[in-house]
Amino acid sequence: MARETSKTILVMSDSHGNRGIVQELKDYYLDKVDAIFHNGDSELASGDPIWDGIQVVAGNCDYDSGYAEKLVTDVAGCRIAQTHGHLYRINYTWQNLDYWAQEVDADLCLYGHLHAAAVEKRGKTIFLNPGSVQQPRGPIQTKLYALVTITSEVLSVRFYNLEHEEYTALAKDFRR
Repeated sequence: MARETSKTILVMSDSHGNRGIVQELKDYYLDKVDAIFHNGDSELASGDPIWDGIQVVAGNCDYDSGYAEKLVTDVAGCRIAQTHGHLYRINYTWQNLDYWAQEVDADLCLYGHLHAAAVEKRGKTIFLNPGSVQQPRGPIQTKLYALVTITSEVLSVRFYNLEHEEYTALAKDFRR
């Protein structure tokens, strides 16, 4: 019987000019994950070499027109929709982001903008905000990023602080 393989992705967001933390996470995880995502508000140039090998979208504080507003990617049979969230008015309603995720048939929808780490399943889609690696908001005042492990059966989400220690209170596993 063949052993099931898993894929792991790193998700970060809202680094707000802190190029160093993006580089540190990229260097730390480069050979440990299958893909890296940044959900916008980096405030860096879209042509910066730091983005080599990273899926990145524009946030409301990214004025460089070289960024995509949204991306759809496939990792290990998991359809991943990625956006910052501001264009879908995520501050006020889930409906617009949820409709877009349904439209692109997303298994996982990555977003940022709120600076608050959260993960939940709505319908078939798992919505993940990794929090902010620079300016956390809300009840969790810890700079966080997320690692997502994808198998054919389960999607596991774990959050980590900048010392790479797991923030266990937010950990969740979802059946696919």
